[in-house]
Amino acid sequence: MRILVNLLWASLCLVSCQKGTPAVEEPDKSLPLLQAHFPSIDKEPAHQVLVLGSFHFDYQMDASDVKGKYRMDILSDENQNQIRSILDDLGSYKPTKIMIEWPPRIQKRVDSLYQAYLRNEFTPGRSEIYQLGFRLAKELGHEKVYCIDNRPIMPKAIGEIEDLDVFAEELGQSALFHSYDAENKRLTTYLDSIQQENTVLDVLRLYNSPVYAKRSKQLWTTGMVNLGTFDNYAGTDLTGHWYRRNTRIFSNVLSLQNLEQERVLVIYGAMHKWILDELFENNPDYELIQFNAL
Repeated sequence: MRILVNLLWASLCLVSCQKGTPAVEEPDKSLPLLQAHFPSIDKEPAHQVLVLGSFHFDYQMDASDVKGKYRMDILSDENQNQIRSILDDLGSYKPTKIMIEWPPRIQKRVDSLYQAYLRNEFTPGRSEIYQLGFRLAKELGHEKVYCIDNRPIMPKAIGEIEDLDVFAEELGQSALFHSYDAENKRLTTYLDSIQQENTVLDVLRLYNSPVYAKRSKQLWTTGMVNLGTFDNYAGTDLTGHWYRRNTRIFSNVLSLQNLEQERVLVIYGAMHKWILDELFENNPDYELIQFNAL
């Protein structure tokens, strides 16, 4: 009798254990198979591009509402020595074309100015276009620098807003807008303050770092983008306007490639860098190079 009970108990345990153990399923082979035949564009990029994010050395094109109190003397001996080092680093990249933040409609005027510079008939001013673009192009023997900027007309909805505070209040978005607006002013105030005690190389390294890229993205996904709802998307239209401008700049670069292997240097305001980087990084024809890696 005891033997029979033990056998019955063992059978029950076996059944119980089998029920509690999930069946081992065969691995799903469909996804790897689909991925293996997926029409990805896999090829070696023909070109390289380096987007150098910069502050505006002459402070003439700053678009921020926070106007800087500290202005770096780009012509000081120390900063000129560092610009010499920056030019050497950029020269090691050996760009075949140098592209600048001026519109193509003034290309002929820029060509004339650059030719005068080659003849030593023009002294370069403070702008990064002169201090980096013109100087490097001359040292590398380039015949010209290329204007690639584009500034689309601002969205109509933005121009119709007389008072942002009132607009935000009417939408019930005042608290969120002001919280991010304060953060963005904190950013621009910090970027202003670092120019007092740092050199041009220090600042350019920061502007071309991942931490700056992340904060630049946050700038466009906070603040103004929150101002809009249902039938009035003024803030989101402004963000779309920024994408529109930069995709046009990107397109201008593509239209100028005519060699089998280009090494493009794009010198631009640093807030443009993250979006231009993403556009080039996702174009299979380009390998993205970073300034800080030089």
